[in-house]
Amino acid sequence: MTAHDRTLQQPVAARAALSARGLSKRFGDFQAIDDVTLEVAEGTIHALIGPNGAGKSTLFGLLTKFIPPTSGTITLGGTDITRFKPEEVVRQGMVRSFQISAVFPHLSLRDNVRVALQHKHGLDRQFWLPERRLNALNGEVDALLDKVGLSDLAGRLASEVSYGRKRALELATTLALDPQVMLLDEPMAGMASADIGTIADLIRRSGEGRTIIMVEHNLDVVEDLCDRVTVLARGAVLAEGSFDEIRASQEVRESYMGAGHD
Repeated sequence: MTAHDRTLQQPVAARAALSARGLSKRFGDFQAIDDVTLEVAEGTIHALIGPNGAGKSTLFGLLTKFIPPTSGTITLGGTDITRFKPEEVVRQGMVRSFQISAVFPHLSLRDNVRVALQHKHGLDRQFWLPERRLNALNGEVDALLDKVGLSDLAGRLASEVSYGRKRALELATTLALDPQVMLLDEPMAGMASADIGTIADLIRRSGEGRTIIMVEHNLDVVEDLCDRVTVLARGAVLAEGSFDEIRASQEVRESYMGAGHD
């Protein structure tokens, strides 16, 4: 399913899965995020793009509550989460990934996913669990590894697999938390060109029934995957629309995309 097909399937007035109103963040005298208003429709893949230093990662930190806002409000599925802590946001159904792959290198792929499932099932704070309690998660573990194409590597240590497969594993651990909203911070960063198509396809399939917001510099990936695009520059929203609308904007082309991008 292409991004165009997904857009056609969206209702005319899709409900907002995540929204921000007048969101700002100052670090001393530096205005990192300046009065950003953002609305992400339920069931879509929404990209945040912009030049380095535009404020994309800071905005991600604000939305997921790793960074407190200076002003503004954030709403997740109708709930005001502006004053929530990061762990409370996870319980509300929103999970983020980071630019650097965050997996346990000395655990197997299967055990990495099982750790995430322990959190989902409330077992992560229980020590000395009997093996049978952990084995009860094996069916879910296998299903998640299969979904991201890692079933044949389930017993391998995470340190032994390629970077692209680490990113696929990270996607599996994110899905293990069963989020309704997923924030992916540069999922293609540092990835070999041969792996980009595979991970893009995994993100597309993972997005079925979920909302995804992604920071991504690879504009070919954005064009292929995303229903809507918000362009940031100097901490503010420069433009928003479909990829074709963004590409047609002279202001965006001059400030970020470059006149040569077709």
